[in-house]
Amino acid sequence: MVSREKTEQVKQQIIEAADQLFYQKGYNLSSFSDIAAASKVPRGNLNYHFSTKSEVLVAVIRYRVSEMHKMLSNWESEYNTPLERLQRYAKIVSNVKKEVVHYGCPMGTLNSELGKVQRELQNVTKEQFEVFEQWIKKQFQLMGCNKNAAELTIHLMVWTQGVATMAYIHKDTRMIQREAKSIAAWLESLTSES
Repeated sequence: MVSREKTEQVKQQIIEAADQLFYQKGYNLSSFSDIAAASKVPRGNLNYHFSTKSEVLVAVIRYRVSEMHKMLSNWESEYNTPLERLQRYAKIVSNVKKEVVHYGCPMGTLNSELGKVQRELQNVTKEQFEVFEQWIKKQFQLMGCNKNAAELTIHLMVWTQGVATMAYIHKDTRMIQREAKSIAAWLESLTSES
């Protein structure tokens, strides 16, 4: 009999492979067979863990959100001030610029794809944005930008998503670097205003 630990390892292997597959190929173009091949898990075993592709997507989003919470928690430990944390967030696109130029933003592309004809699945994927939105707003509040923290949060997220989209369209990593510097300067300017 297969141990519970081994079963969980196989399930995690499927989730991580599907995460990359959905990012690089897209959710709708990825089949159960593709997920099985990418995860190196036989199709029958895949069906043991997940009945439908949408179940796989929900597991992928849970995995992504869990990883995001860990990352944000690490940033809170690693960086002393909310400004430093926000500047770290602003570098998120720069740190994966090669992937962004090839595939776009993993959150944005998936959300856009599903938003066209699969609204119920888009509602699942938007949780990723909500995690960042709540965390960024908290950082702006800690900086003393209480009155307009929500507006600043949306502005920052629109800016980073826009950079990812335009860099993907133009296949230009330099655009990412330039905009990351502009975002950092903008964030710095907010400290003198608060």
